[in-house]
Amino acid sequence: NPGYFMNKIDGSYRLLFSNPHLVRDLIRGFVDEPSLASMDWSKLVPLLSDYVSDSLRQRQGDGVWYLPRQDGKSIYFLLMLEHQSTNDRIMALRLATYSALLYETLMASKLVSRKAHLPRILPVVLYSGIKRWTAPRSMNDLLESSPRALRPYALQLRYLLIDESELVRRDALPANNFASLLFRLEHNQGIDDVQNLVHTVWDRTIGPEFTELRIAFTTWIKYVLLPRALPDVALPAVDDLLEIKAMMTEHSRAWTHQWKAEGLKEGLEEGLKQGLEKGHQEGASAILEKQLQRKFGSLPGTIQQRIKNATTEQLETWSLNVLALN
Repeated sequence: NPGYFMNKIDGSYRLLFSNPHLVRDLIRGFVDEPSLASMDWSKLVPLLSDYVSDSLRQRQGDGVWYLPRQDGKSIYFLLMLEHQSTNDRIMALRLATYSALLYETLMASKLVSRKAHLPRILPVVLYSGIKRWTAPRSMNDLLESSPRALRPYALQLRYLLIDESELVRRDALPANNFASLLFRLEHNQGIDDVQNLVHTVWDRTIGPEFTELRIAFTTWIKYVLLPRALPDVALPAVDDLLEIKAMMTEHSRAWTHQWKAEGLKEGLEEGLKQGLEKGHQEGASAILEKQLQRKFGSLPGTIQQRIKNATTEQLETWSLNVLALN
């Protein structure tokens, strides 16, 4: 039942990001803001569902966290979990809507006085897709150009993007961080890497204060990571991290084969794509050189080098311009 498994996947992610240890590491490790040092992290709590309106809960549902500052002020973190492979171009607009709904909810529930200054909201988009996130990160980038006099009246919002795969590629993950462990598991390098990471999760979650987080990691690995890595293997019922580690050792050959096959497939596809692009570019370069030589004679080395370094789109444009010359 696809719907059943999708609910399990969504539920597994939400279980992880309803844990204060993981959310604390996410914010402290990936939000570059010195003022966070003045926050009272012992009081980081999720906003109870009773205080979230139906419209906000139905449209967002990813998580709102409240963090007081030591000076009595506070901040709300609005977490958006994006697991799709494609970018959401209007994410800035969605977050502007969710932020406004959250303010209305806070005032309606009397958590915030209408007469006081509104607390700060930090919108965070956590993106786990493979392709790089290219969607506009601010409302200003979504709006069409307008006269300068009207710009101060435009809706303003900018969100913080945490692009997991990009951080993993750049090896830019903070150490001793639960969110980093999750990102590395999600974008793992194969069976050996996952086994080591699972063992690290086990070591880092020893102690009663981490019981819920260990359960959350176990649930996510069981319902998200393992089915993705071993789609053709009938997985036994496992409910413990050490059982999962032992099971992965048992099925390491199947996982390694799957991982290598996927890597080979991606490599062949990328190689073919690059080969076609290179062939197209070289062909366009040759055509343009012949056109210019026929019209102007031998070409200087600087012109030949410029043609060699040009993109396919530039070569096609220049070629059409040559044809248009009298």
